[in-house]
Amino acid sequence: MREIDDRLRTAAKFVRKGVTAADIGTDHAYLPAYLIMNDIASRVIACDLRSGPLENAKATVRDLNLSGRIEIRQSDGLNNISPDEADDIIICGMGGNLITDILSRAVWLKDIKYRLILQPQSHAYDLREFLFINGFNIINETGVRSEGRVYTVISAEYKPDFGCSYDDIDIYFGKLIYETDDISKEICRRTLGYIKVRYNSELEFGSEELAEEFRLLILKAEEIMNES
Repeated sequence: MREIDDRLRTAAKFVRKGVTAADIGTDHAYLPAYLIMNDIASRVIACDLRSGPLENAKATVRDLNLSGRIEIRQSDGLNNISPDEADDIIICGMGGNLITDILSRAVWLKDIKYRLILQPQSHAYDLREFLFINGFNIINETGVRSEGRVYTVISAEYKPDFGCSYDDIDIYFGKLIYETDDISKEICRRTLGYIKVRYNSELEFGSEELAEEFRLLILKAEEIMNES
């Protein structure tokens, strides 16, 4: 089996020991194999929508003799996963909006028994906002560099008493803005650059009210980043 990259290895660290996990968009099933071979998950359902990745996943499971502990299943997101089949839900390598869509179609995830491990390729802020609005608490978030790119990996759990206690800093930067490592700082700098572009665009062509919101967000973000 090919060694998994640091992005997937970071996601694996958030999986609770001994659980049944569902890996959505599994591709070659490298992550499920890693979880089983390193005694992290007891069982994994490896899902993908397309037949090509599913055949790749089957080959990985067959070659490593893991058919008793990894089930290959065709599924559009979580559509073919029942609420009682998995504890930890892993979705890596998709855009934040697509991950949001997948989660929104599985209302049964609003239960304290589940943990979400999410690695958005883009639009992490949209994903965070969805989680907050729907009562999920981000319990951990880590920046990681893998194959020349930087990513954020999010771990979240449903907290019915969590409420909507969040602001724009939480949405756009998450927990990374309070971290001091170089990767988190790089991700936050890129996010700040994006917000500045949005600010200038709203100031010139859009809403003055929205421009002011971005201006205040920039000031607050810079203050936090300069302190860390």
